Amino acid sequence: MSLGLRLRTLRKNASLTQQKLADNVGVSRIYIQALESNRRVPSIKLLYRIADALSAKVNDIVDEYPSKGSRLQLEELLSSGEVDVWFRKKRLSESDLRRVERVIDAVLEEWEDEDCKAVGAKRGARSGRAKNPA
Repeated sequence: MSLGLRLRTLRKNASLTQQKLADNVGVSRIYIQALESNRRVPSIKLLYRIADALSAKVNDIVDEYPSKGSRLQLEELLSSGEVDVWFRKKRLSESDLRRVERVIDAVLEEWEDEDCKAVGAKRGARSGRAKNPA
């Protein structure tokens, strides 16, 4: 997996546009675009600024093979086309990978719904206490 692909994946996960990341680290959007397309290689100093802006570690950006404690972006792995993904002695096809992504998206959406309900329940409990002081 290329540095550019890891950078783009981390940026998107941080909900940042190329322009916003560029503004946050003090470079141009064109430079971020060049990094993401592997036409440029950032300095160490810039890597630290980028990692900080993405709430990541430099290792998350530069390590080709994540080690224990590093962040692995599963969507990067599934969509990069740079590695074959296998499960139980079967190489997953493109359609299999899209199916896996849909399952993961459904699970994440369910978790998000549960989180929203939990926050709503807490707010309801707090407002109920405020209306009926003891």
